[in-house]
Amino acid sequence: MEKTVAPAESRRRDFTVTFWVLAAGGMALFAMVTIPPGARRSRALRADLERARAVCGALRHKREAYLQCERALKTDPFFNEAVMRAKMKYRKPGEMEIKTGTARASFVPVRIGDIPEFSPAPPPAAGPRERVASWALLVACALLLAVAFLFFDRPALDRYGKLIPPSPV
Repeated sequence: MEKTVAPAESRRRDFTVTFWVLAAGGMALFAMVTIPPGARRSRALRADLERARAVCGALRHKREAYLQCERALKTDPFFNEAVMRAKMKYRKPGEMEIKTGTARASFVPVRIGDIPEFSPAPPPAAGPRERVASWALLVACALLLAVAFLFFDRPALDRYGKLIPPSPV
């Protein structure tokens, strides 16, 4: 009796090993197809996020400088006088403008550097060779998984070859 059960057990183990080898191969191929493009896109998005944060910080700084300038225009008479003298060529009665040989720097109430334009980078495009390889690997993955489930996924049998009923949930 033991001799008739042992070859069936051995053959069932071979089927189980073959099933898991094919399933693992299919999943590995699927990972090879999906992970590298996702990682490239993730790196591009991370770089865009860093650039957006830098632009956002520069805009915050510019906003704060303009708010301080607005506050000074509302409350500081000396600042108002300096702006009027620079922008509107204002002079008090009795003052004379003396021109010197050096060019006078114009008065700028708020000095802000240029803020770079921001637009997200386009997604990295895969070349035709990468696309064909990706599709080929994806098809191979699907075939391996289909073969594993169609040919080697057998119903559970006890050691006497009888079908084991599903357990009630």
